[in-house]
Amino acid sequence: MISLSKEQTHRHLRLYPRLLPQWWVLIPIEMVAFLVRFIGLGRYHGLIYDEYYYVTAADVLIHHKPPVLVKHLVYGIDPNLLSAPPFAKEVIAAAIMTFGNHPWAWRLPGALLGALVPIVVYALAQSIFHNRQVAGIAAGLSAVDGLMVSTSRLALLDSIAFPFVIWNLFILWRLYDDLHNDRWITRKTLWMFGITLGLGFSAKWIGAQSILMAWIIFALSWRRIWQSPRRVMYIASVTVIPLVVYFLTYAYAFPGGFHQSWLPQNVFLAWAKLQWLILKNMWTLQFYHPWTANAWTWLGLPRPTAYLWITGAHDTIRLLAFSNPLVIWLGLFSLLIMVGRDIKTAHRLRPPTLFFVVWFLVFYGTWLLTPRSKFNYYFLSMMPMLIMSTAYGMVQLFHIAQGRWRWLGLTEGLGVGITTLYLFPLWVGLPMPNGFYHSVFWSPTWNAKPKTTPPSTQSVSAHVMPITTKAAASFDAGASVPQEWSGFETGLQHNTVFNWDNPIPLQTGYILHTGPVADQPAVVGHDGFVGSNNNQLIAWNLLSGRRRWTDTLPNMVMTTPLVWKNEVIVGLGNKAFRSYSQTQGWLRGTGTNGLMAFNRITGKELWFTPTIGEDMPTPALQHGVIYEVTGTGQFLAVAATNGHVLWSLPLAGFDSMSSPIIDGNQLFVATNVYMKAYPASSSTVWDINLLTHQIVWHINLPVASGLSDNSPAIADNILYIAGVPRIVNLKTGQTWLNNELFAISTQNGHILWHHKTGGGLLPLDEEEEGIPFVAHHIVFIANPANRNLSAFDAKSGRLIWRTLLPASAVANPILQNSVLWIGLDNGMIVQIQASDGHIRVITQEGLGGFGPAALILFPHALLAASKTGNVAMIPVR
Repeated sequence: MISLSKEQTHRHLRLYPRLLPQWWVLIPIEMVAFLVRFIGLGRYHGLIYDEYYYVTAADVLIHHKPPVLVKHLVYGIDPNLLSAPPFAKEVIAAAIMTFGNHPWAWRLPGALLGALVPIVVYALAQSIFHNRQVAGIAAGLSAVDGLMVSTSRLALLDSIAFPFVIWNLFILWRLYDDLHNDRWITRKTLWMFGITLGLGFSAKWIGAQSILMAWIIFALSWRRIWQSPRRVMYIASVTVIPLVVYFLTYAYAFPGGFHQSWLPQNVFLAWAKLQWLILKNMWTLQFYHPWTANAWTWLGLPRPTAYLWITGAHDTIRLLAFSNPLVIWLGLFSLLIMVGRDIKTAHRLRPPTLFFVVWFLVFYGTWLLTPRSKFNYYFLSMMPMLIMSTAYGMVQLFHIAQGRWRWLGLTEGLGVGITTLYLFPLWVGLPMPNGFYHSVFWSPTWNAKPKTTPPSTQSVSAHVMPITTKAAASFDAGASVPQEWSGFETGLQHNTVFNWDNPIPLQTGYILHTGPVADQPAVVGHDGFVGSNNNQLIAWNLLSGRRRWTDTLPNMVMTTPLVWKNEVIVGLGNKAFRSYSQTQGWLRGTGTNGLMAFNRITGKELWFTPTIGEDMPTPALQHGVIYEVTGTGQFLAVAATNGHVLWSLPLAGFDSMSSPIIDGNQLFVATNVYMKAYPASSSTVWDINLLTHQIVWHINLPVASGLSDNSPAIADNILYIAGVPRIVNLKTGQTWLNNELFAISTQNGHILWHHKTGGGLLPLDEEEEGIPFVAHHIVFIANPANRNLSAFDAKSGRLIWRTLLPASAVANPILQNSVLWIGLDNGMIVQIQASDGHIRVITQEGLGGFGPAALILFPHALLAASKTGNVAMIPVR
């Protein structure tokens, strides 16, 4: 490459650039850099994007209670061990300790370090090109780059790791340049280079990319390094020293943090296994997210990462992470010109061009190789190189070219400036009038469905109105409140109606706000237990209505808690798809999945058994063994005392919410295989012998969707389960589908009868069929697609009656005396005469809609859990 001036420097390498003569340029650039990163830094008081994880982890480090309830507060599990190294979270923790637990304090380290990046870019560009104009333009573009600014404004790992990466690349270039010019390099320089490499690596694993680049650059300079008396220090600076620094950032965990049930007790072995788990997770993690962007698209008009999205009646606020596409394209074009000119004039790549090419291959090429789901902000470390390349191309055109080519350079600069101002509101979260916002947000590739804000998880009590019943005066439940809760809705028929023998009456008329509830609470003795999609497990006292304890877990709790002896056991998981298998199709459940047990009295974690896929179905427990089927179709038998896996069987596909049910020594469960979206490639009911650990029989039903969401019921050696034989995506946000109920012999898996319950429209991603309920030789099942509740003869399948409900229902009804009780999607609770389907009473409690969680009835109280997050004990007259 031909330099733009003949300035050369032959000084010893220093760890700081000599920038004093350039401060008149850097001061205004730095003022802009600080302003765009610091103004309104604490304006948004909640946790934004992945601050949800990292601020929480920082609070745990300093034993602070986080400002909101968040995922990773789990007894016995340190959130700093779960997904990334701890250094960046330690920096955030230091800021919180110094300035208090405020949003601007969380974000201060990233904003401060990010505001200093333009100085480093200036020094690096000056050192490479020996031209102050290139350096000044590069520093100015770095001060306002969309990726750099938006990421610096949040308490993310990247906001702290990225400045270290750029600093390390600056030092690496100086080392490379000095090696080729035979300049003296001190041990102190190499020591400090190794330490800062380790700190960048310890902040986030993008620091490993700078270490990889250092290996390549040193390999290209190997002869000069080998001839140097410092050759051992060169090698140590990019191997041993960074590794030791990385290891020492875990020092806080050495005394007790590594004492996890899922890690060895030895510190070194625990650390090594932890790194393997992090690598395995980071390399292969695949999931659905509305803002993922394939790495191949990053050089075009990629989908940005939406850090913040607020839409009002008249204005819109977005904080989006993406760079000016024009800068990316000009930088790539300029880099190609540099490569072509070097090959044409020198028949090789000169050191500056080679450095940029290696930078591109390492920091972009490695992302192309990883199969994991990716986001556009992973491109962050590429932008300084492209910005410097863009600045170099502009100045080259202006100074070297003549006439129209000079005007082209000016046009490029003007275009970059205008587009930067035009897109700038999206990079700093400025409120924009909706009309202007729609003109700015012009690329269709930038659109994605925003996440909904979860409801409040605070514990609030409120009075609810009593329900009047027209049932018989006597209350015949046939069962007292259980002393253990061993599976989905306690039994084969799913009738959760209990007597209350305790002389102390139940407390009624209150609401616990928990977050969305997917499955029924458990009531055991004097206590109730419920899990929520807000990643909480809550225990409360039935006599007083007050909470005993609340745990926040690292993933959603969609299971009914099992209660066995002194343990409460739940499964963790969500419905996002994690990966695709050539043999099993789509597999389900991102994030931390597994079975967890807690002390029934204190809520303290007792053990944790991780699984690869989700554990959303309520497990079944018998004779001290927990049985569960995961989002990867793995059947597990787990010891309830310690969480050890006793044995397992591979099934197929995944189980979403089909809770296993045990009849004697046989366990029954359903799974789906989806090789594409719809229909299911197979929908299978399995019979597993718990004594022989063998599959007795399995049958594939003619079902296109939904079987793995349906929990079966059993009576008189017949299993009842529902599925969707046909489903059509109408591309309007709705699907058309019909439902069918199957009766299967538990002895041999033969279909005894099947009956369609009708078709209708449902929104996408809604529960597609009702859960069957069996009582008195009658099967009752709701159809959410057409709002019907049907009753069939359990033996023959003959339709006895069908009733149109005021709204759709998914949960199974329960039966007390001769009256069915069921909660509907619109929040109504309906009482129905079981003999003829006549609707007797309809009440609206204002709790929000009911999902798959069935009601629980006591003599004078009804326990109802809604999918909007209200768990209410309603008085019944």
